[in-house]
Amino acid sequence: MLGSLVEHVRTAAFLLFAADFWKRLADGLKVLFATIRMLLCRLVKGQKLPSPSQSDCCIQLPPDVYKRADPLLYAQYYLMAQGLAVTWDNPDIDIFDGAAPVTGALQPAHKYRVRVRVWNGSYDAPAVGVGVALSYLSFGAQTVSHTIASTAVNLGAKGTIDCPAYAEFSWTTPAIGGHYCLQAQLSWSDDANPGNNLGQKNVNVAEMQSPAKFAFTVRNEASVARRFLIEADCYGLPKLQPCVPETPPGEGLGERPRTRLAESKARWAKALREQAYGHFPVPDDWSVRIVPDTLSLQPRQEAEVAVEIEARDAAFRGSKAFNVHVFTIGESGSRDMTGGVTLTATKG
Repeated sequence: MLGSLVEHVRTAAFLLFAADFWKRLADGLKVLFATIRMLLCRLVKGQKLPSPSQSDCCIQLPPDVYKRADPLLYAQYYLMAQGLAVTWDNPDIDIFDGAAPVTGALQPAHKYRVRVRVWNGSYDAPAVGVGVALSYLSFGAQTVSHTIASTAVNLGAKGTIDCPAYAEFSWTTPAIGGHYCLQAQLSWSDDANPGNNLGQKNVNVAEMQSPAKFAFTVRNEASVARRFLIEADCYGLPKLQPCVPETPPGEGLGERPRTRLAESKARWAKALREQAYGHFPVPDDWSVRIVPDTLSLQPRQEAEVAVEIEARDAAFRGSKAFNVHVFTIGESGSRDMTGGVTLTATKG
């Protein structure tokens, strides 16, 4: 008796699924044939065909039918393009000497372990075999890239046990001493947002004598001459807040629950209010001198930039990070970020 009941339930469920499938297919075919008929009529009458738009001649798949994964990591160029301040000390790229995390200068000809953390912005679509490529630049902005290695990770949907995923690399630094910056590049063939796939980590640490001195190289990779502007700020990643249950706006007074899209937009708006570029100037009790802070370079030309950081308070003890950003300046005065470094001044 029980087996017969279970079989009837299965049959009913299958019939409901089949009916929904055929209904969706029929609706799609109706739209397709209507579009073809409209185009043929216009061709016969010699009318100009309309440009494609989402409202009349494109077939739109329902959002519950097609989901796209969004592999991402902390991507400075993308975040800056959204108007947010950034740090070049990338939280998703970690360097280890054995099991110990490394901060500051790297040793020449030394083997390190690099770990890249990969996130997924989609709650619904996993991504199997996301490519992760690691390379390094000689320290600075717009300098030459050198490939280290590449691998792939299996990334779960947001909120699952397989998100984030981690890619591990072994990297032996060049024999020539100095500072280098790492770049992690993600690749996924059907990425919902490929703009957030490149992350960079480059940090320089110096003991403060008076003042702390740094130097890095700016290179013009373009085929035309370009003008550069260099400026500093003191943005740092905010501390993570404890995860406590909260009622999202719109879910307490009989209103409809907020959608994931609305929640995402609200979070972006909050980030722009609290972490917008320009909201973190160098404090008055510090001096940052950049020489030169503007320069013009011919194609493939390089120039060294010197940075001096000094605390106005002689009693200062500890460390402080400064971000130095490099922008290209267009003829109309537009600014496009091309790189940067995070400099940490310390005093014992």
